[in-house]
Amino acid sequence: MINVNQTLSDFLIKNFEANLVKSISDKQIDGVTIKHLCFDSREVKEGDAFVVLPSVAGNEQEYVDKATAQGCKLIITQQAFENVTVPAVLVADVMDWAGQFLKRYHQKKTQALNVMGITGTNGKSSISFYLAQLLNELERVNNPEKNNSGINKQACAVMGTLGYGPWDQLKATGMTTLPLEKLHAALSELSENFAHVAIEVSSHGLEQKRLSGVEFSLAVFSNLSRDHLDYHGTMAAYGAEKAKLFQWPTLQNVVINIDDAYGAQLAGNLQHVSCISYGKDSNATLRFTLDDIDNAGLVISFYYQGQQAQTNVPLYGEFNAYNSAAALACALTMGFEFEQAVAALHVLIPVEGRMMQVQLKGDVPLVLVDYAHTPDALEQVLKSVQSHCQGEIHLVVGCGGDRDQGKRPLMAKIAVQFADKVVFTSDNPRSESPEKILQDMTQELSAEFVQEVDRKTAVELAVLQADANDLVIIAGKGHEDYQEISGQRLYFSDKAVALEALQHKLQLEKTL
Repeated sequence: MINVNQTLSDFLIKNFEANLVKSISDKQIDGVTIKHLCFDSREVKEGDAFVVLPSVAGNEQEYVDKATAQGCKLIITQQAFENVTVPAVLVADVMDWAGQFLKRYHQKKTQALNVMGITGTNGKSSISFYLAQLLNELERVNNPEKNNSGINKQACAVMGTLGYGPWDQLKATGMTTLPLEKLHAALSELSENFAHVAIEVSSHGLEQKRLSGVEFSLAVFSNLSRDHLDYHGTMAAYGAEKAKLFQWPTLQNVVINIDDAYGAQLAGNLQHVSCISYGKDSNATLRFTLDDIDNAGLVISFYYQGQQAQTNVPLYGEFNAYNSAAALACALTMGFEFEQAVAALHVLIPVEGRMMQVQLKGDVPLVLVDYAHTPDALEQVLKSVQSHCQGEIHLVVGCGGDRDQGKRPLMAKIAVQFADKVVFTSDNPRSESPEKILQDMTQELSAEFVQEVDRKTAVELAVLQADANDLVIIAGKGHEDYQEISGQRLYFSDKAVALEALQHKLQLEKTL
């Protein structure tokens, strides 16, 4: 809700071109004052204006009826509605209009905020968190007097799946891309304490234009693999939505993984922006080699403009070498020195629910909790941990209900191919039968596996059967602390269940 307090005639003059105004007469305008501009019909009160944003469910008429019943004095819309008794302004694209309005409204605060967008199927959260950690470390190193002044101000915030704010103290939102009004308000809030913000940009957010009016200066592409086909329909349509970020009118720099086929295609189609490509490919602007993998993490060498530097990064998995390279490339676009930026990568720590370690001292296995819920992400996780594991890899995994059914057998085949022992279980079944989801996953398998619908029991089975030098992967939910079952959201934490199972296993070991 935006405070306006203007006469209707002044509001129209300031915000619309004359040829966009329809269904309004002088008599309707005369003496009318607009108090607030509302983007949610539930917030509308007497004297407010209501912006009718598109609804995925097609409930716009219902929202208009509710707003007018509550005293709305003006409707701003891109479609005509039946039985509207208040003035209406028709605009060609209401999301674009609303985004530009919100940008102007918050501009005094946000004009100095450097906004960086990260998109791709996998790695968005990790790249945004690593970039924030990296920029904060570089700020600490380069401006020690500022950090000793007692002012608690960080260089870079994040916004995405886990929430927004400082990377280690987020306000949870429950969605990757906020609704348009809330997103602009959050950016305004962040601009008070941060110079930069790294935003996860989802394909849904791009398709629904929930990022309208955001002035991205930098765009990052991680990779493209199968996901969200229940929404987008085809990989071509899914990729096209991701590509929209790289056509943003305010872009100055882009960072692209050219080891990914779609990333290489994106890089080849760029115009009027500066690009740093990254990857193992010899043509990458920022090339890296993975020199060693051990229990302490990764040893990576980076090559950039004739320079070379090696560093230890305390992260698991080759995919985290890619995520680290993306963050480094972003820092280079901002003018930081190569060697200093590489050295600063040593501060990186994993994102909550991304290769998150759950462990106890004693004769018990290490458990890793990861958000991998696509075929590619699961394969990358399982391949990556092979170098860290001296024993067997035990996997607990399922698939969500009411989502892309085509990926279910793909996930199962990858599970039995790259893990030594697999327990298939529930993820978020939502309105579907968990037994039916498991059947969809496993019906083509000939390999041995265990099937356990109850996720808690499945985790306990995997932990109890694993030896101390084995590795247990719990995939699919990561940071989430709930399960959606038959319309209910019930508390469930993979991390908490795994820790409890480890404690129980340790007690059993002590009694033997």
